Amino acid sequence: MSKLSEALQRKRRGESARVMGFGTRAAAKDRALLLGVLGASASEAAEAIDAGADFVTVAADDAEAATEALDGLEGLRGAQVASLAADGVEALEGAGADFVLADPATAAAGVVDSDLGLVLEVDEAWEEAPLRALAPLSLDAVLVREPVEGFTVARRISLARVAALCGAPLIVTVGGDVTSADLGALRESGAGGVVSPEGTSTGELAALIEKLEAVPLRAPRKGAESGFALVPPAGSGGDDEELEDDD
Repeated sequence: MSKLSEALQRKRRGESARVMGFGTRAAAKDRALLLGVLGASASEAAEAIDAGADFVTVAADDAEAATEALDGLEGLRGAQVASLAADGVEALEGAGADFVLADPATAAAGVVDSDLGLVLEVDEAWEEAPLRALAPLSLDAVLVREPVEGFTVARRISLARVAALCGAPLIVTVGGDVTSADLGALRESGAGGVVSPEGTSTGELAALIEKLEAVPLRAPRKGAESGFALVPPAGSGGDDEELEDDD
């Protein structure tokens, strides 16, 4: 299990993620959700970590460029590579990447079985079957790129559906107009983390951090991974199977 996965699971249980010892600068106040920055250069990633981001992904055309960008970068870091081949997975592991952000259409199938944590991009419009098929992959998280702007009940239901069917924490992109109430609702929809749109300035990142810190922390849950119920597989008898009569 990657450090990112451990931190996301802690967030879903309402526990502090700061005890994980990422190597990042500890936040002045614990947050309801992890905050990440995607698609960064090496310098942008370092600035984001220094500004208070919990995790970053460096963007590169190939694994070789990604390993160079990761060199010397502190904190919880991953890689976002345009086309990820099998040898690239090994290179990223050797470079100390904690996780990889992958597009299912271009990433090598072997990344699923590697030691790297895996965050997979998903589309909310996917049918039930492909979303359910993600559960056996034991993903660290799934990323929803479509930004949350003007968070509606319909969008909340849509995101909760994705989280329930795939069985993994959500990382959701949020726009600049997101509110603390929206962020709290995202957490209840199955999100463990949020990311700002690519190109977000450090000032905009600081504003998002303030909103995250204003979300009341959930009381720690014992024996529960999230605030929503997972949908049982099709054909499952569930917990309502008829009990035999002792008489």
